[in-house]
Amino acid sequence: MGGQYLSRVIRRLYGYEQRIFDNYLGVSTSGVSYTEIDKFHADTENWPYLGCQWPALSLVLRDLKHAGTFVDLGSGKGKALLIAGMFPYQKVVGVEIDSELSMEARRNIEQMRRKPRATMIESITASVVDWKIPDDTSVIFMSNPFFGETFRQAMENVFASYDRKPREMHIVYMFPWEHDWLLSTGRVQVETVRSEGWPSLPRWWADEHVTVVYHITAEDGVAAQCQSRSRRRSKDERLALQRWDRPAAHSFSIEPL
Repeated sequence: MGGQYLSRVIRRLYGYEQRIFDNYLGVSTSGVSYTEIDKFHADTENWPYLGCQWPALSLVLRDLKHAGTFVDLGSGKGKALLIAGMFPYQKVVGVEIDSELSMEARRNIEQMRRKPRATMIESITASVVDWKIPDDTSVIFMSNPFFGETFRQAMENVFASYDRKPREMHIVYMFPWEHDWLLSTGRVQVETVRSEGWPSLPRWWADEHVTVVYHITAEDGVAAQCQSRSRRRSKDERLALQRWDRPAAHSFSIEPL
């Protein structure tokens, strides 16, 4: 009973976080938005937009190298772009196939009250299946925007960019629906696992409420040297790593909105 009550309280805090973030930056990133599925190359293999959580993503990005380009695949209204823009990346790029969502993201970028630390932030209207990943990309971010063949083709584009120019390159994947398939490619290794929200839900590591950070490797499994900041992991983070550094065989669920 106590755990259920705590979960309800935390979820309510997540709602407050959305309003605080939008008010702080003078933008509009909250709410659930369904995309124009008839435009998708892989039919309906896509989830609606739901903005990621500000403190949680910031904690993840804080530990990664802030170099080159940050790419958000399926960027929606651009919340993750604004969060990443608070770090000194050379460029922050969102790729969104829905033209209306992409336009909203551009409005949010223009209306952002706080001066970003990133040199450039932009939202591009394009399909992740067709869009070429820049070869200076250091972070690929996804908040479970799509799955199935769409996801697999998008990852092939990511791996192709790495193979053209091997470098330190991470995938930050919230609600990692395709985690088992991603590991099966032999092209990634799990580096860290964090909660997808802050404060974290009880036993967050046991279900889909995780953000998994992978570093990309060559086809032979050898990874470019990573310079992520080392820090002491909490007990929950150690448990999370034990669960998610292998195929999780987890059955994801969709909660009613």
